[in-house]
Amino acid sequence: MTQKTIRIAISGTGFAGDYTASTYSMIPHKNGVHIELAGVISGRRENAEKFAVRHNVTNAFDSHEEMLKSVQPDIDNICCANFAHGPYATEAGQAGVPVIVLEKPPVIWPGYPEGRTADAATRKEESMDYLATVLDAVRAGKSKLLYAEDFIYVDGVKGIVELLIEAQKQNKGKVLYQSGVCAHQGSHAPAYDTPSKSGGGALFNKACHPLGPALYLKQVEGILNGTGPIRPVQVSAAALQILKHQPETSHEFFRPMQNVDDFGRITVMFEDRTIAEVHGHDLSISGIRNEFSVITDFAEYDVRMNPNNENELFLPEGTAAGNILLREKLSTPQGTSFPRPNQTYSHGYVNEMNDAVDCALESDRSPQSGPMMAWDTMAVLMASYESADADGRFVDISEYTVRGRQFTENEIPDPHRLGKVFQRQ
Repeated sequence: MTQKTIRIAISGTGFAGDYTASTYSMIPHKNGVHIELAGVISGRRENAEKFAVRHNVTNAFDSHEEMLKSVQPDIDNICCANFAHGPYATEAGQAGVPVIVLEKPPVIWPGYPEGRTADAATRKEESMDYLATVLDAVRAGKSKLLYAEDFIYVDGVKGIVELLIEAQKQNKGKVLYQSGVCAHQGSHAPAYDTPSKSGGGALFNKACHPLGPALYLKQVEGILNGTGPIRPVQVSAAALQILKHQPETSHEFFRPMQNVDDFGRITVMFEDRTIAEVHGHDLSISGIRNEFSVITDFAEYDVRMNPNNENELFLPEGTAAGNILLREKLSTPQGTSFPRPNQTYSHGYVNEMNDAVDCALESDRSPQSGPMMAWDTMAVLMASYESADADGRFVDISEYTVRGRQFTENEIPDPHRLGKVFQRQ
């Protein structure tokens, strides 16, 4: 059998770069396929070189453009600071990279790096215009864009889709109400509290996580019933700075944000007048909290990604655990905790990168989370800040979603190819 090599490029050597590199060694085995981590870049060359040694990456490079020319990757993972997402995705599209894995959020308002100020409505309009040029470059290059929202790929969400497929056979399968949360005690990345690099705070960078499956499941519902993806049309939101206004005695276990929001709430109304509510915040003192719930016309499904009480541990002395991270962002292992073995898998990253590899191997396969997901996510997030500035009033985004950019068949998901997680009787 002739062996096929899939070449991987990685942009970014921080937290996302680390789990991305690790994930490729965890995807399901594929006969005759070798995955090579072929190139990496970072904001500093020495960081890229250290990363290359740590993860056995073939070469470190000085620039994204240089890496693309030298490596000619099959998959380009853009997992660097948010401000570089748009430029790197455009470069990858122009280079004709077969699969582009773009971390969340898709882009940031282009005015931030330029040092401009504008009201939230203007930021929304300019951000959507900018994202359109990025997606145009990806489309022109015949690249496949995988918008890397890992919540879409967790086994629980895959299980919900499996149930929706079965329920449709019984004339059921209406998703009525969805809710979710992503929270911890504040990112330690220096760029997070800098809008020109991060694009926003907890609403933009955390609430986006449960927003992903909420948008995806409505897309899936409409595809399964034959009417086409059901899109978001109105948004109400709050974006607040809580810790900044509290006394210093409240800051001990958190990173108080000075320039971005540390609490975000988004209510999304879809075109069929169903609802999703998601939260993102930096106020979780007990480590990361990733949860998602769905109420349908036939069932309620709760996904507790982290914490999850499948495992329980009691440590009288935390030092006994050494440097083991039992749960992401858990500040101390001492006492009773609920460890999350293989967090990289439970958070959806392995399924996500497996989709990217399958898309590189199969010409007729498109990512489950693709350009439509990136587009609708960005419209919701930017409209959320507009709503927050208007004391939570609903903002209409149908000009972008229902009546806006059109997506081809290979830019929307095929729920029948998401993969099964349940056994059958």
